[in-house]
Amino acid sequence: MMQNSSNGIPEKAEALRKNAANAVVISDPQAIRALAHEARLEALEELFASQASRTATELASRCQLTPSAMSYHLRALEKYGYVTRAPSEGDGRERRWRAAGDHLVVGSFRESYAAKNAFLSVQLNTFRDRLTSEIQFREAERAENIEPPADRAPVLSAGMMFMNEEKQKEFIRKMYALVDEYEHVSGPEDRSIGGERLYYMLSLLPERGHAGGAPAVAEDDFVEHDDAEATS
Repeated sequence: MMQNSSNGIPEKAEALRKNAANAVVISDPQAIRALAHEARLEALEELFASQASRTATELASRCQLTPSAMSYHLRALEKYGYVTRAPSEGDGRERRWRAAGDHLVVGSFRESYAAKNAFLSVQLNTFRDRLTSEIQFREAERAENIEPPADRAPVLSAGMMFMNEEKQKEFIRKMYALVDEYEHVSGPEDRSIGGERLYYMLSLLPERGHAGGAPAVAEDDFVEHDDAEATS
């Protein structure tokens, strides 16, 4: 898992990640800026989620890059402490790489708002591309009259709940505990380069109010939406 923190190494994040003792914590602005690249983000997701070693060729196959281009990005990530070189396997002709820890915490906005905002933009753009791809896949199924599974999850769910501070903390704790549980159910054989993957993005935001009594959404920007499901 990769986490974004607004307050350095947050106590909340540490409490939620009790099973992850070997965190890679990045707060240097230049190191954070190094993450603002889709191929690097894809490589980091693969290495941190799998906790296995990969070659540049294997990682390149997931990013539509050449192995040499991926090697360049891996060396850049190594420079800032995100990844390390792993022992060779087989004939040892190609270098292997692994995550430098078991999860990644990107440090405070106070360290560099611009750098971290660039990283967040890449994360959001990457996930937006995945959403678009899934919508296209489902539309193609519909065009071919393929019946979707009854228990298929919506492409995106969003909403708001009324909770006091105590309940918010409980909800967040349980949400991350569930993620932790399922991150640890897959064995090494399930985490191979050809393994099945499920992507998720979590953002749990308390209401912060609006300065000067300004409305949350300007009238010109108002778009009706379903609180529970955006697209099914």
